[in-house]
Amino acid sequence: MKSIPSALNAHYAGGTTSVSYLLLVTRTDGEVFAFTSATESVTINGVEYLAAPGLDVTSVVTSSGLAVDNLELSTINDGEVFVLGEVLSGIWNNAAFTISKYNARSSGDGVEVILTGTIGGVQIHEDKVVAELRGLQQALQQTVGSVTSKTCRYRLGDSRCTKDLTSFTHNATVTGVTSQQVFTASGLGQASDYFGAGQLDWLTGNNAGLSVLVKSFAAGVVTLNLPMYMEVEVGDTFTIIAGCRKRLAEDCAAKFNNVLNFGGEPHLPGIDAMTKPPA
Repeated sequence: MKSIPSALNAHYAGGTTSVSYLLLVTRTDGEVFAFTSATESVTINGVEYLAAPGLDVTSVVTSSGLAVDNLELSTINDGEVFVLGEVLSGIWNNAAFTISKYNARSSGDGVEVILTGTIGGVQIHEDKVVAELRGLQQALQQTVGSVTSKTCRYRLGDSRCTKDLTSFTHNATVTGVTSQQVFTASGLGQASDYFGAGQLDWLTGNNAGLSVLVKSFAAGVVTLNLPMYMEVEVGDTFTIIAGCRKRLAEDCAAKFNNVLNFGGEPHLPGIDAMTKPPA
């Protein structure tokens, strides 16, 4: 049962209210952002909420059932908080948020939590930013459990794969740039496709802190799945992890020697084999 502070509840009952919204966002990289829809910034419970008069949350309505409480948030695009490069890199996706209400004229009355959840897609327009806010029920829409598959269902190095990736992680430096998606790096003498489907983490340069997937690798040339929004420059450093294309023989056996932890069923008969008439 939701509890509303008595002072705030009395303010509601007074008829004429001065209620504003609070938005607290914690990104997946640990960065915290706090905003208020009021015209003046406010500090509540040790958190400073910056004034964002353009903050607008559409239809804040919660339901008692299991329907997902999805809504949109829009705010003025000042280019400082929602940096285009960070948005396009996905660093705002799945950030945790909390929306609350408070008395803008008496912040000591307490806050009422309205909605919590995660941020979905973020879109940047010329004059504003629009973010999709997903309620906690969104998790109930996801498939839970495992299904059979020809390829491995695990992520390389996770708790089910168990493979130690220390010896498969390499440091490199960009020595030549063809585009924001294709570049040459020193220190990478591995065989073709060794890093294909692997992960690249930028250490320095305009993209420092961002992680991307590798599409292909050959003769020291790295091709990313998608081009970086921020410019890739000679001298940028990164770590790159060997890729796994989830195949039993080529990857799990020959490349990682980890067959006992393979998470697929490549030899499972298909529906045609199971339903065909006997010979």
